[in-house]
Amino acid sequence: MSRTVTFGNEDEGPFYIQHIHRTGPFERTQHMHDMYELYYLYEGERMYFIRDRSYLILPGDLVLINRRELHATSDSDKLGHARVVINFSDSLLENTKEAAPFLLDAFTHDTPVLRLDLPTRRLVEEMLGKLIHEAKEPAMGQTFAITHFLIELLLFTARFVRIHPVTSPEHVSPLHRKISTIVRFINDHFAEPMRLEELAERFEISSAYLSRMFKEITGFSLVEYVNLVRVQEAQRLLATTRLKVIVIAEQVGFGSLVQFGRVFRQMTKMTPLRYRQSAVLT
Repeated sequence: MSRTVTFGNEDEGPFYIQHIHRTGPFERTQHMHDMYELYYLYEGERMYFIRDRSYLILPGDLVLINRRELHATSDSDKLGHARVVINFSDSLLENTKEAAPFLLDAFTHDTPVLRLDLPTRRLVEEMLGKLIHEAKEPAMGQTFAITHFLIELLLFTARFVRIHPVTSPEHVSPLHRKISTIVRFINDHFAEPMRLEELAERFEISSAYLSRMFKEITGFSLVEYVNLVRVQEAQRLLATTRLKVIVIAEQVGFGSLVQFGRVFRQMTKMTPLRYRQSAVLT
């Protein structure tokens, strides 16, 4: 059972917000998209995999996820939660980038989880409340108001990471730490051949256990994660270089252009060439 306020399109932007309260279990969700994401937990607990490790998210935690960062959420041992998630694209801030280039600084911070004290939680919840209120019903100036309140929230995050020492929460367990080490290895070596048996031998863990725990902790199968990291780098190269698609496919670790095209379409819903064209347009 859940109570929900939703505005916008989660996958297309330019702005999406969903405020939801769930009382039961909720299946793991995983994403990689071209929009920035803000996630705030009001009640309950959630497991969140971001970049190269998993976090136990607690009430008052504000999570910031950069564009094209792999992330997945799942239930913790404590079921039921209330949260708000916001996705927005660069285009929404187009008119403010020059005047306030620092607005997105928190999204490139070393730690994606901001653990807020009670007075700061109240401040953030007030800002989120204004966004949720605007999203409930169409009204004159709705887009303008949403953009204004989002900028207010982003300014807070930029100031917060500059003023406060933000440290990364402890790993949930030694196994979570080990999987994080394996993820970082994959992130650094994704262009090389990546076999389950070789990873298991390198990190002194059985193949079957590694496969099962990798999926349980990250939300991705090992093959799926490797392919996502490769596609993520391919997206960057397609958008920022003029390298031929076949060269990019080889550089990111795919064995053939056919395999690259198939996996890329599966992950992004478009061909590599179409992605390059859309990146140029935006």
